[in-house]
Amino acid sequence: MFTIEMEDDETLITMLGNGDHIEDVSISLGDEYVFIRQWNDDIDSLDEVIMTSEMYYSLMQAWSLPEGSYTLERTKL
Repeated sequence: MFTIEMEDDETLITMLGNGDHIEDVSISLGDEYVFIRQWNDDIDSLDEVIMTSEMYYSLMQAWSLPEGSYTLERTKL
């Protein structure tokens, strides 16, 4: 299950965890950067991955591609 919240300058997607086994994951999508965060009980803090929006776009495209090396170009509509 997941939720989507729209703010003025970002979209927040929260992937709900699996009870006690997996903590929720939040993805904050902005114009320039994407932040992926998950609570880590071991260090009592958030783990965070920061990437550009282009890197995130490439990650999403990679789900549907076979093994290999790719360069993606985004076109504006």
